[in-house]
Amino acid sequence: MGEHQHLHGSVPVSRRPDARSEDWATRVAADNGADLLRYFARRHPDDADDLLSETLAVIWRRRDHLPTNPSDARMWSFGVARNVSHRHRRGLLGRRRLYDALASEADVTEAAPADPSAAAERRERETDVRRAIGRLRATDRELIMLVHWDGFTLVDAAALLGLNASTARTRYGRAKACFVVHLEEHRSAPRRDDAESHSTRRRYGPGVQDA
Repeated sequence: MGEHQHLHGSVPVSRRPDARSEDWATRVAADNGADLLRYFARRHPDDADDLLSETLAVIWRRRDHLPTNPSDARMWSFGVARNVSHRHRRGLLGRRRLYDALASEADVTEAAPADPSAAAERRERETDVRRAIGRLRATDRELIMLVHWDGFTLVDAAALLGLNASTARTRYGRAKACFVVHLEEHRSAPRRDDAESHSTRRRYGPGVQDA
């Protein structure tokens, strides 16, 4: 086997026998664990912890394939995370049904946020961003997320997605422009509460508040 091999056919990595050490796998997990958790939290917020655990387990099991260069090891780890994310997305419906059934049986309820108004405003902003990103093409969406949410350079993001640099630059520019347009559309759209308030004022006149 040569000095270089490709992870999932896209990301070049280097390997040497000492990459198989348990200490190195532990260090790679420690160095990248927080970023991997954020990667999952932005895509699967309800299951981020479980997906991180699954990813770290794969890294540990396949530590003999782990690159010795820290940058290569980071890219390799995110390649594993992408595969875990894809598998999770494909099986999400079944998992969600199982979770709902168990939660219902256990009568699980979520705690209310400490500041409901602030939490609602934050969720509103996050919803606008997620909806705008969700309207992008799948590869363009992932490219934007890898660069702006996960902190990868455009070149590294392109490698993770199996794109050449030129194609990635073109898609990135197009995706950013489309994202801005979509985000402004969502932000300028009337909110449900605003629409209901406006309807109340039209019906009863200014100064009349909902009971």
